[in-house]
Amino acid sequence: MRRRRTRRTGRETPSVMDDDDDGGFGGGVSLEDAVVEGGSAGDDDAGRAEAARRSTPRTRARTRAGEERRRRRLGEKEEEEGGVMMMDAGDDDDDDDDAMDADDGDDGVDRLSALPRDVAVEIVRRLESERDVAAAAMTCTAFRSATRCEGVWRNLLASKLGAEAAVVLPKRLSDEVAHPSSPRGAARGGLGGAFDDGEETMGECQRRDASSAVWETPKWMLKYQRWHNPTKGTLTWSASTTEESLEPAETKYAARYLHRCTAVGDKSKILFFGGQGHGSDFYNDLHVLDLDAKELRLKQLYAKSSQEPPFPRCSGTLTSMAVTGMPNSEVVALFGGSQGFFEGFSNSLLILCADDGVLRVSDAATDGGGLTWREPIIRANPLNPEGRIPAARWGHSAVALNGKLILFGGSNTTHCFNDTWLLELVLEEGRLVAVWTLLLDGERSAGPPPRAGQTACLVKSCLYIFGGCHVSEVFNDVWKLDLTAPGGFLRWEEFKCRGTPPAPRVGHAAVVLGDRIILSGGRGSATRGAIGKYATDKDSLASMQGLTFFQSGFAMLDTSSRKWLPIQHAVMEDTDGDTNSCDRVTHVREHRTGHAMMPARNGCLLLIGGLGYDGVFQNDLSLVSMF
Repeated sequence: MRRRRTRRTGRETPSVMDDDDDGGFGGGVSLEDAVVEGGSAGDDDAGRAEAARRSTPRTRARTRAGEERRRRRLGEKEEEEGGVMMMDAGDDDDDDDDAMDADDGDDGVDRLSALPRDVAVEIVRRLESERDVAAAAMTCTAFRSATRCEGVWRNLLASKLGAEAAVVLPKRLSDEVAHPSSPRGAARGGLGGAFDDGEETMGECQRRDASSAVWETPKWMLKYQRWHNPTKGTLTWSASTTEESLEPAETKYAARYLHRCTAVGDKSKILFFGGQGHGSDFYNDLHVLDLDAKELRLKQLYAKSSQEPPFPRCSGTLTSMAVTGMPNSEVVALFGGSQGFFEGFSNSLLILCADDGVLRVSDAATDGGGLTWREPIIRANPLNPEGRIPAARWGHSAVALNGKLILFGGSNTTHCFNDTWLLELVLEEGRLVAVWTLLLDGERSAGPPPRAGQTACLVKSCLYIFGGCHVSEVFNDVWKLDLTAPGGFLRWEEFKCRGTPPAPRVGHAAVVLGDRIILSGGRGSATRGAIGKYATDKDSLASMQGLTFFQSGFAMLDTSSRKWLPIQHAVMEDTDGDTNSCDRVTHVREHRTGHAMMPARNGCLLLIGGLGYDGVFQNDLSLVSMF
C-alpha cells in the first residue's frame, strides 16, 4: 500500500485503495474488519444530497482512476530522479498543492473524510449490498465509522428480505449497541448521536480517538451475517401453544392438515380455511391469526354467504387478491379442493368480501366488520381453446401477482395437471366477474411434468415450482416461469441449481424471504445422506401411497445464486428443564405434512397444524427463530 501526504497536516496516511482492490470483499478486506462506528442520520438535505452525489459508483470509479494516475506520475518522477522520490513534510508549494487538488482521487477522499457524521451515516444506510458497505468502509474514515451504525445493518438485512421484512424484522432490538460518538462522547453520556458541540466531523473524530476507541460489533450486523451465511444452530425452535390454549371450546381450532392460509393487509394478519381431520372430518371454518397480538391465538370468523356456503374441503387454495379497477381493494379467493382422495373434487370459486362498502377484507376481519362469501360470474377468456376453464382439482398451487391469481397444477381421480392459469376479477354492474385465462397448456408446451402437492413461490415476478408428486412418483426438481417475460412470451425453464437439493417430497410448505425460498416438512422418498424420520403408523394417512420419509431440517434455495444452501436443523430453545412445553406438540417439529408455514414477527417462521410422521394430527402454532 502506498502512502500519501495529507494537504492540511502533512502527515502520511495509507492510501484508501490497494492495487488489487475491487470495491468489495474480493479486495482482501473482511466485512467486520471494514467497519468501525456509526450513528444516527440528520436532516441536512443539501449536504446529504451533495455527499450522496460524491459517493456514487461513478465517483468511486473516478477516485480509483485518479489514484492510478497519481501512481503513474509518481513512478515517472521516480525514474526522472534516479528512482528516488523525496517528499518534504513541510512543503507548502502552491503549485504542488494545485496539482494535488486537480487529482479527483485525493481531493475526493479529503472531502469525504470531512463529511458531517449524520450525512455519512445516511449515505451508508442507503447502500443495498454488503459489497457496497465494505467498499464504503475502505473509502474514508467517515464512511468506515458510519458502517458501525445499527441502522445500516438493519436496512441491509431488510433489503435482503424484501417485502417480508416489514413482517419479520422488529424496528429495534432490545440489545442494540448504543455506541457513543467517541470515548469523549461516552464520558458525556452520549448514545451514538451527534457530538455535543455539533461541529466535529467523523474523520476528525476518528483521527483523534482511533488509538483509544474500542467498538462492539453491531447486533444487527450479527443477524445479517446469520442470514447471509447460515451456520449450524442458526435456527431455533421457540415458543409453541397447545390445543388447550385455544379455548373457549366453541372456537377451538381442531387438529387438521391440508388446510390453507393467506396473509392479508400488511401481512400481519393470516386467514385460515378448511382442512381434513380425523377420519372423514372435513372443515369449512374460517379463522384469523393476528401476529401483532400479545398471544398467538386463532380467532374464528363467521362469514355470510350470498348463495351456498363453501363446502367442507381440503387441498384447495386460499389467495389474497384484488378487484381490477378498484384501487386499494382486497378480497380472498377460494378455489377447488376435495373431500378425499377419491371423491368430491371441485373447481368452484368463491370470493370472500368485506361488507358495507369496506374495500379490504383485512380491515373487516380485524375490526369486527361483516364478511360474505360471494359467487362470481365465471367467464373464459375468448382466446382459451374451446372456452376452457380450470378443471376440478385438488393439490394445486396459487400465488398473487399485481392483484391477479396465478394457478398451477393439481390432480383429480382421472388426471394430473401441469397447466398454468391467470384469474382476474372485475366488477360489472355491481356483480363480481371472474375471468380465467389459460397462460400455458402443459400438454402443448414444455414445462414441469404433471403433479400435485407442490409449492408455488413468487420471487419478484418469477414463479418457482418445487416438488409434488404424480401418483407415487415424487419430485424434487425446481421450475421457473418469468411472468413478465418480454413480449409476453411465457416459457418454463428447469431451474438447475448448485448444492444438494432436499429429498423428493409432497405436502411440504414454503415461504419467500427476499430472493430465498425456505421449505419445510412434507413426505416422500429418502435420498442418499438425507436425515429424517419414517412414518411410524403404517395404516395412517402419513403412509399413504408408500411415501413414508419425512426429511429433517429446513431447506433454503437462493434463487439469485442458483444454489441450495446446506439444510438447517433447528435446535431446541433452552426450557430450563421444562420439557412439557415441547413433548406433545412440537415433538414432531418439522416432521409433518400438509401444514402451513408463514413469516412471523421477530425473525421467526410460524408452522401451523399438519399431520405428524406418527400419524397424529396437529393444531399447534410453533415458532422457529431465524435470526
